Formats: sequence, structure tokens, C-alpha cells
Amino acid sequence: MDRDLALGAVELTVADLGRSVEYYTRDIGLRLLDRDGDGARLGVPGRAFVVLRERPGAEPPPSSSSGLSHFAPQVPTPADLARFVRHYTARHTGFQLTDHVVARSCYVVDPDGHCVEVTSARPREEWRWQDGRPVLVADPLAMTDFSGEPGWDRPFDGLPAGTELGHVQLKVTDPELAATEPFYCDLLGFAVEGRLGTMFLAVGVVEHRALLVFTNRFSPDGGAPVPEDSAHLVGVDLVLPEAADVRELAGRLAAAGYPHELAADVLRVRDPSGNLLRFTAGRLLPVL
Repeated sequence: MDRDLALGAVELTVADLGRSVEYYTRDIGLRLLDRDGDGARLGVPGRAFVVLRERPGAEPPPSSSSGLSHFAPQVPTPADLARFVRHYTARHTGFQLTDHVVARSCYVVDPDGHCVEVTSARPREEWRWQDGRPVLVADPLAMTDFSGEPGWDRPFDGLPAGTELGHVQLKVTDPELAATEPFYCDLLGFAVEGRLGTMFLAVGVVEHRALLVFTNRFSPDGGAPVPEDSAHLVGVDLVLPEAADVRELAGRLAAAGYPHELAADVLRVRDPSGNLLRFTAGRLLPVL
């Protein structure tokens, strides 16, 4: 996989677009980049993280379905995360503070059941390693772990412009990633960076940058299909540097006999659990 592969945006369906736009701007701190009819793009200036599509009456799908586990805006500094935690926890009681050693995170859930992990990376010299891979943990944190950060008590003015989309975690339905790992590693060209206990969690990485994370802990024995009228993941956009890179990847899929669609240099392919990936060409501008 090309080392310059980048995450685009995740596309989700929601029951009430107005309600979701208010939540993501007021509570999460994303900016509304544009809104047209039944859709809206949100992120930071110059970079969309999520595209919302309204589907009136949509309800969350079964937890065992494939789809989105969470998407993770990554703020530039621990102080940025601390300000977000203070802001969000003053408005909501539902959240989870977690230390992954490689990062600290605050997990929240939107009105449609979509999970968002606002996270801040920790310096690599603080990571723990085993057999050449980072050790991944999920230890609980307390509010006091954030309140010592400089500027914790300053007003929250949204996620800063330097925020990136750190990674997207997808739910898959095959036991122990038996089909997922060969698809992403052998066919697409990602690598496994680490695993977390019995969650069978693997990380698709390019040059030690985690982009896609997979877990089947919601459906270790197979899962239910995603109802089309539910609030669910539509797809994940990934950006390769050149159109030739997209066509080369399509050729690799064709040589393996794996179903896909290539049109106007946009490659659409579903993983073994049905999650849609859309590969396009271009270069994301660096966030300010």
C-alpha cells in the first residue's frame, strides 16, 4: 500500500440531519463545511471527517452487524483533548475515558448510536513494545488525569484546525479476522501493527500510521446484515496520491478475482464483511 495513503471521510446515515449537525458542531466541536438537501459535511477547515445523510426514522442496526465501530478525530495536543473532555462531560453523562498507551481518548456516542473517539497521540518514546509492535491496552482514566493539563479550564472553541482524522475502526463479522486479515494485508497491502487481547483487533498501517482498525468483538460468531433503513456506515473514503495508484490497486483486485468496481478513477470495493471502501486519487491539503 502506498505510504502516502490518507483517510478521507466516513459517510453515515442519520435519522434527523438537523439534530446530528447540532450535536457534531455544538457537542463535538466540528465545523459545518457545507450542507445541501439531505446531506452535510463536517470537519475542520479544509478537511471533512464525516458526511451525514438523512434517512428519516432510521434506528441503530443490530450491534452484531458490520459497519462503524468508531471514527477518531485526533487533536494536536493533550491540552486540546483535556479541553474537549471538560466541555463534553459538562453536557453529557455518557462517555468513556481510556488510556491506550499510544494515545489517550474520550469515547462518546451520537444521537444515532455512532461512536466517536476524540483522541490525542502520546509520544512514541512513551509507548510499550513487544516483538517489534506497540502494546495496545484499554485502561480506564479519571477526570483528574485530564485536569492537570495546562489550559484545561480555558473555554472550548471547537476542535482545533490542526485536528486530523486519526483512524477509523470497523466492525467485521468473521471469527478471529480469518477473512479480514488476508483481504487487508495480503490483497490491499496493509500491515498488522498490534492486537488487543481477545478482541481480535488488528491495525492496518502505512509507515506506522494507523488508518483502519478492525474488531469482531461485537460478532465473534458472525453477525446480522445491516438493515438498509438503519443509521449505519455507508462507506469510508481513502485517498491515494495518483489515479494510476487507484488503477493499480484495481488491477490487483482483478488479478485475484475479487469483486470491485472502477469508474472515473474511483474504486469501490467491499471487505469480506460488507464494509464499503472508496479509493480516490488526490492529495489532502495539510490542516493548519
